[in-house]
Amino acid sequence: MVALELRRSDIGFGRVVVDDTGVTRHFARSIASIAWDEIRDYRLKVEIRGARLEVLYLVRWIDMLLMANDVRNGYRGDHRFRFGIVLLGEHTRLAFNWRFRGVELAIAQILRRIHARLAMPVQAGFARHGIARFGALTIGEHAIRWGDKPALPRAAVESVELFNSSTVRLRVMARRKALPYGQAELADIPNVAAALELAEQQGYRVRGRELLARLALGSTP
Repeated sequence: MVALELRRSDIGFGRVVVDDTGVTRHFARSIASIAWDEIRDYRLKVEIRGARLEVLYLVRWIDMLLMANDVRNGYRGDHRFRFGIVLLGEHTRLAFNWRFRGVELAIAQILRRIHARLAMPVQAGFARHGIARFGALTIGEHAIRWGDKPALPRAAVESVELFNSSTVRLRVMARRKALPYGQAELADIPNVAAALELAEQQGYRVRGRELLARLALGSTP
């Protein structure tokens, strides 16, 4: 993999290095690191500043121009999309966010490295039991459940979606209901790429993935 080194875009100290060994964060007087095979889970956080209409990101060609402009502004320290990630091992926690230049590229590279490995046990467990749990969200073949609420049958599920409130939240919408059946901040949903992937594979309508397109988590081919 191509090694990345991220430096702060503000006056803070430290840097983040993503390379073949894993992810390392250098603080002013200490270092924290996590190897690739130590990562058991991750959490994403996304905030969107400004009033520009998100619908423009759905228009082909315009979306690429807007994304390129956001990346350029991000390197100057002007972040409209504020991304952060927490990497979790059995005894290790490592986090960094938009305060580092190039954070989107680093998070995308991390997710490409760990997604298949973290999705594999989800798929295997679903094949055996017909359900998979991601925090409060449980995805089943025939229904979705949020926390301890009564299960929402497949026919009653309108969508599983990412929604900018901001911060970005994951929510489940029921047909003919204005309020979400269940919702949580994205940072409260473990292994969110596997959750969205599984929901889509099971035929549930997944919306809002364009909000994560910068992290290579758009719709699957």
